[in-house]
Amino acid sequence: MKKSKSTFSKSLFFFLVAILFLCAGDASATQWEVGSGQIYTTIQSAIDNSNTLNGDVINVHSGTYHEDVIVNKKLTIQANTGDRVEINPTNTAFTLVNDSTGDGGSTISGFILNNPQNGTGINISTNDCTIKNNKINGGKTGIVVSGGNTTIIDNVISGQSENGILGNLSHGFFTVSGNHILNMNGEGIICGVTVSTNGTLTNFNLIGNTLSNISTSNGAIFGFQLGKSKGAGGNPELANVINLMVTGNIIESVSASSAIMGMEIVSNSINAMISSNKISHLQGSAGSSVYALEAAIIGNGTVKISKNIISHIVAGQQAVGMVIVAMGDLSLENNQVSSISKAKASVAMLGLGLLNNATLKNNSASDITSPSIAAGIVGVALAHLDMIHNRVNGVNGTNDVSMVAAGFNTTKVTGNNIEGDGAGIGIVICSPNGTINYNHITNYNYYIQNFLFSNFGPSIDEMLKPLDDAIKKHPELEPILKPIRDDLDKLLHQLENSNTNARYNWYGTNSPDAAKFFLGNGTLNYYPWLVLNISANPSTINLGETSTITANVYHDVAGGDHSADAALFFSGPRVTFTTNLGNLGSKSITVPWVNGLAIAILRADEGPGSATLTAADYQIVQTIVNIQGAPGPAKTTNITSVVGMEITGSPLAGIIISILLVLGGLTSAKKMVWV
Repeated sequence: MKKSKSTFSKSLFFFLVAILFLCAGDASATQWEVGSGQIYTTIQSAIDNSNTLNGDVINVHSGTYHEDVIVNKKLTIQANTGDRVEINPTNTAFTLVNDSTGDGGSTISGFILNNPQNGTGINISTNDCTIKNNKINGGKTGIVVSGGNTTIIDNVISGQSENGILGNLSHGFFTVSGNHILNMNGEGIICGVTVSTNGTLTNFNLIGNTLSNISTSNGAIFGFQLGKSKGAGGNPELANVINLMVTGNIIESVSASSAIMGMEIVSNSINAMISSNKISHLQGSAGSSVYALEAAIIGNGTVKISKNIISHIVAGQQAVGMVIVAMGDLSLENNQVSSISKAKASVAMLGLGLLNNATLKNNSASDITSPSIAAGIVGVALAHLDMIHNRVNGVNGTNDVSMVAAGFNTTKVTGNNIEGDGAGIGIVICSPNGTINYNHITNYNYYIQNFLFSNFGPSIDEMLKPLDDAIKKHPELEPILKPIRDDLDKLLHQLENSNTNARYNWYGTNSPDAAKFFLGNGTLNYYPWLVLNISANPSTINLGETSTITANVYHDVAGGDHSADAALFFSGPRVTFTTNLGNLGSKSITVPWVNGLAIAILRADEGPGSATLTAADYQIVQTIVNIQGAPGPAKTTNITSVVGMEITGSPLAGIIISILLVLGGLTSAKKMVWV
């Protein structure tokens, strides 16, 4: 059937209209050239010309431009590809404001901005702007932002004296990605990226930035800051951010005399992820406090803190690798904190689930030293607390504890590998219903302690004394104060009544000393404990053959077999195998535990006789392998009992006061002398 000419004409008309519509955007954008021999000799004249419309491109050629450019149209302003374009402003290189319709949305790309001493590189007070691939040198501040929906990517911001990027935002998203902020030096407070809010942001994305070589001789440094931990009257200043993502950033080589906050994040986010950041070499002076990562997320969603690596933190007063407070559920997993030193109080990691649950899993803390107080991993939850498959070693102070577990409903401490230096406390637990099973807890003065206030600071009576004194001094207030005093007394005593099931742990000895367990005012059942065993399979071999030597702690002292629970057991350092005949790769090798199991292979390659094999993890056990003289037929050793390695990583008011009491006066049980 043939189409009519009228139908065909209509189809052609609509087709041509569609083509024109699709091409309209390209046709309306004009590129204006700026530079020597170009249409315009200054950037500002190109912007101000009435022929330059929203959506146009200002393309700037090689040269140095002495301008303070005001961008009041929606434009792309770019350095010509391959050209070196420098701008030397009097005050601010680019100021981006709304156009005549109240709209914004410009892009600044490819420039070198050389700021005066008190100047600013780019000041943005409009929306939908992108700043990319610029080099911003010197001045007080690199980039200032007060608009919404801003993207700052792949810039090098160097040599500022106060702020790399400073934002006060009211709406939309804020993305800072791939920037290098470096070589900042000044007096007072210096901030790499600092953002506050006066409205609500949908998304805050801080991704893949590097902050390095920042110093001040008489002030404090904040690397990445969102919100503030203290505002007027000491109250936190919350940032209003719905979705928070801080991932893949690097902070390194920072020094200050007063205080250093590598990352400080105080937000009411519903969704929060802080992941895969590396923070290292934060150096505070004698009176300083240094916190590598501090986050308080006062939203009701899950807070995920994972795969962050923190190392080489030095301070005079307080040095903390990581302190995380969450109103919702807290997940603290696969983080590594190492090498914290010199401060009077050094703490690797503290996770606090303020209202709900907290899970600390596969984290590592090592080499945490202090001349006074040192702590490894501290977990706190008002509901349920899980501390699973973490590793702690090298916590060393006059008073030290490797792990603190405070779940004010229930607590589960499972599969952790913690090792001391012959002194200090392995685990302190505060829970009405606590379980400590399948852990490696070796080389401590006290393996496990139930919490008592008097062991870690003032006693309950001492804490209640101000109320008692007030009642005596003002008896007319007793009807008001006495019920408060009695309720507080009841609560504090409940915290001291820890009931702990600590069966099935390995203590580095087949006969642990009962004096190394402190019951406090509660109960602590640590029998039966795990024991170390060694076996050889086969126990008789010929020259040239092999025997599989296995050490495990799958049996308890009462004869129970826990091999079915192997996945719950600890992994990590270490078992040392030795032989007096044949070799294990050498006469002595050290291998890690893998879920409570360690394996070595004996090779009969020296001659016949009885090979004495030992396995040692503080406790030493041995077995014999008979090596016969005649070589046997070739055999293939089939190891079927190896269990897969558990991933462990390499390594607000009253509750926090309680934790600070713990960290502020760590000592051992009453038998220990206060230092």
